[in-house]
Amino acid sequence: MSSIFQKFGGIRPMANAVGVPPSTVMSWQKKRKIPGWRHSSILEAAARLGKDVQKADLDSIPAEADEQSAA
Repeated sequence: MSSIFQKFGGIRPMANAVGVPPSTVMSWQKKRKIPGWRHSSILEAAARLGKDVQKADLDSIPAEADEQSAA
C-alpha cells in the first residue's frame, strides 16, 4: 500500500502540488497526521494531477510511511 506521500511522488512533489513548503509536508509525515482543513486542497491537487488519492489516505498515515519515504 502506497502512502499519501508516495502517491504524489515524494515530499517535494506533494508540497509543490498543494502549494506549501516541503517542511510542512515533512511535518505531516513525521506526525503521521494531516490537518483536516488541508484535506480538500490535497484532494483537489491529486485530482488535478490524476493521482489516485482518497480521503482515507489522508485519515490514516501508516508508520512505515516514514521509513519508505526516507529511503
